[in-house]
Amino acid sequence: MNATQFVRQQVAEARGLTDAAMAGLTDEQFNWLPPGAIHPIKSAFLHAVAGEDLFFQMILQGQPPLWAAGGWAGRIGLAQAPGGGQGWEEANGTVLALAPVREYAEAVRNATDAYLARLTDEELDRQVSFFGSESPVAGVLVRFVAHTAGHAGEIAAVKG
Repeated sequence: MNATQFVRQQVAEARGLTDAAMAGLTDEQFNWLPPGAIHPIKSAFLHAVAGEDLFFQMILQGQPPLWAAGGWAGRIGLAQAPGGGQGWEEANGTVLALAPVREYAEAVRNATDAYLARLTDEELDRQVSFFGSESPVAGVLVRFVAHTAGHAGEIAAVKG
């Protein structure tokens, strides 16, 4: 197995965790506000998807995130996806339909898959600006997998 195959496998594993946590979810469960400081599933899932959008579109490819390019704010009903210290209050307090959020997630996955299909070992070494410092693409991908898996666990815990 080479490095790009390994990356694709890790992305698939992180997605599998998310898919398992989201399986059979109803709109009611998606919007349920748990007690304490943990975020509802809608916010955690949307944050994870928007993170993938940001990592793969903007950070790795220098393109606008699909959130903006695809008009997802209007389609989902939020001014912005939660992340970077912003949008959490709006997402937590807004009742969201699960279907359009899943559509956004599918669009992001398709765009990510297109990038991963072109991924080369040389690309893994390319330096990109990553939240104020330089990082190789491989480092961004490691962070993406950990970020996604962490939020999958959060979703599973809230779902019960």
